[in-house]
Amino acid sequence: MSATIYLIRHGETTWNRSGRLQGQADSPLTLKGTQQIEAVSNTLKNYLKNQSLTFWASPLGRTQQTAAIMCDIIGVDFEHINFDERLKEITLGARDGYPSWDALKNDFPEDMADREKDPWNYRHPNGESSQMVLERIEPFMQELETLSGTHVVVSHGVVNKIFRGLYLNLNHSEIFALDRPQESLSLIHISEPTRLLSILYDVVLCKKKKGGGGG
Repeated sequence: MSATIYLIRHGETTWNRSGRLQGQADSPLTLKGTQQIEAVSNTLKNYLKNQSLTFWASPLGRTQQTAAIMCDIIGVDFEHINFDERLKEITLGARDGYPSWDALKNDFPEDMADREKDPWNYRHPNGESSQMVLERIEPFMQELETLSGTHVVVSHGVVNKIFRGLYLNLNHSEIFALDRPQESLSLIHISEPTRLLSILYDVVLCKKKKGGGGG
């Protein structure tokens, strides 16, 4: 069994730029965001070298926009993308689209104090915890391993850091602390008995033994 996964976060959006919390609400890419994805796609194109692949993406608008730009550059038909609900960003429920984290702290100090105590398991009203996101993306990750081959996956900040953290065998606190770059390309090689995760385009290389993830 051997699989190669290229993991990409969508480019900067108007809400990313203003500090607004998106969750599963949406906003379009900025000019900077499109330039980020163009740069990442050109790097990816050099690695793919016209090999066949399966393209997966979150169905949210910003990831569809990101995927459309990528398709033009790497030469994939947009109609062939597999849009998978499991790749959606974590939702803050009623607080998707909130103006900022500071606004949340001001408006809901008790809730945010609870979040500080247990950030991994905290849920905003009608929202998800990081644990819930892990539980919906772990079967997707296992599916990619079973399918083998080359896969391009376009998703979101929280989803991608959990994805990376599981392959690195990190515990929950370590996963939660990972960054969420919009100008990077994570390359994951899976072949028994190891998993190798390389963060391309910002030159970080990590290797861990294969095993259960998430602590």
